[in-house]
This record gives sequence, structure tokens and C-alpha cells, in this order.
Amino acid sequence: MKKKIIVTYMGILGVMMFLLAVLPFQHAITALDRLLVFLSALLFTLLVWLSTQLIGTGQKVESVIFTALFLLFFYPGITNFLSCDVEAVISLSSQCIVPFFIGQYNRVSHRDFRRVYVLMLLMGIFCSYTHDGITIPLCAAFLWLSFLSRSRFFRTACWPMVIGFIIGTGLSIWNAHRLGLSSMPSNLAGTISQTSTALQTLWDTKIFLLSVGLTAWLSVSRWGRQMLIANFREHTLLACCAMFSYCTLPFAPLGLENAVTGVCFFCIFWVLILVKSLTDKFYYGRSALPPVPEAFAEKNLNP
Repeated sequence: MKKKIIVTYMGILGVMMFLLAVLPFQHAITALDRLLVFLSALLFTLLVWLSTQLIGTGQKVESVIFTALFLLFFYPGITNFLSCDVEAVISLSSQCIVPFFIGQYNRVSHRDFRRVYVLMLLMGIFCSYTHDGITIPLCAAFLWLSFLSRSRFFRTACWPMVIGFIIGTGLSIWNAHRLGLSSMPSNLAGTISQTSTALQTLWDTKIFLLSVGLTAWLSVSRWGRQMLIANFREHTLLACCAMFSYCTLPFAPLGLENAVTGVCFFCIFWVLILVKSLTDKFYYGRSALPPVPEAFAEKNLNP
């Protein structure tokens, strides 16, 4: 199976290199163009791999292919990222940092990495300060989860990442106010107007409608609500980020465009999570609910 997965990623890399070599250029391809094509295709393949690892869909070939197609059609600003210039390569590499950072947070939450605490702190500051769209929702999710686990927060290995992310978020908000990029309204009428504008912008995006529609459809049935709850428990950080991203729309302290981008970004991963659960339930015949602990089962079987 691992060989098939590797071949699948190599196939994605090859297809992207072919598309990028054919579509963007209307002139003879130079050596620099070839390098940019290779880097863009490689970074997109890396983004697909990081996304599958974050969601847990990297074990099946069809899931990897679906994730690649989904990101290609729905990822915010994907057309700009795949324009095969230096700015596109920098932007695409920047986008790869976000799922990598969230994945590292989930991975090191219960480990001891005292020797690299400074590196983890700097990584949190860098990721927060350079990604205005996801900064505030992810910071709010970190604060909420840290509050829930406040009794053991400093006993986990991820606390330097959280502190660094909070510092980076504060620097981003300060910089936005200093440069006049903040869109925070000064009264209730401005808040309502800005929220309406943001919702109109989101209404034109396919991923927002798909996320809201799929969540609403699942919430009307009992098994759908159980699936939503199970996914919320398994992917608490991403689910909280998706909810907090909506809360930034009325205020948009880092700009309305960044707030809308953040909503679209987290909607993509939320939809991928729900599609994975639906596929497991109806295609593979597996339940989306977590297994019942043995102690709990024995207690109920033997009262």
C-alpha cells in the first residue's frame, strides 16, 4: 500500500508539472521557468501530503487523489499560487506552513521537546505573523483549548508554540493598526454593514456554500449529528478554528479580505473531514463514532 501511495504522489507531481508547463506560458520556456514549474508542482504535492496527514486520509490512493482535486478546485487563491512566478512559489510555500504547523501542534501535544522549545516558540511567531488570514481564528482556538487544559498546559510540549503564536498575533494586529489596514468598525451600523459585505463575498465562494450546506444537512438527522460531534471531538482544533473564523467577520482587525480568506481556508479542511466521515460510513462501512472504552462497556454490561 505504501508503494501505491508513493506512486500516487509522484503521479500528482508529474501531472502538475505537465499542467503548469503547458497552461501558464505563452512563450518559450526558459531554465528559470522550468525551475519555477518544478517548485510549484512540488509545493502543491507537499500541500496535498500535509493536508492528508492532518485529516487522516493519506492511507488510501483514492483519498489522496480526491484531496488533490479538491484543493486544486477549492483552495483560496489557487490560481495565483499556480501562476508559475517567484511570488507564486513564495505564496505556495507559505501556505504549506499552516497545515504543517497545525500538524506539529497535534503531534507534539503530549511529548517532551525541551531542547527545541526556543525553535517551537519562533515557529509559532513566524507562522502567526506571516499568515494574516488564519492568525486570529487559530490564536482564539489555541487560547480556548489552553483554557480548557489550563491545569496541565505547561506540562505539555506544545505550550511554546501557543505562546509564540499569541505573540505573533499581537504583532500582526499592532502592525495592521499602525499601517491603517484594520477594518474594525466604530459603531453598530458599521459592524452590520461589514458583516453583510463579508457574507456577500463568502456567498460567491463555492467552498463556503458547500461547508454550510453539508453541515446543515448532517445536523437534521440523528446519525448526522453524531458524526458532527465525533468529528468535533477528533478534530477539535480545526473545528474551533472554523467557528472562530466566522467570529472575526464583523470586526476584521486584520482586514476584511484576510478574514474572508481565513473562513475559506478552514472551511476546506472542515469539508474534507466531513467527506472522509461520509466515505467511511457509506463506502467503507465504518462508523464515524469513536469506539467505546472497554471499562465503560464492561460497566454497562455488568451493572
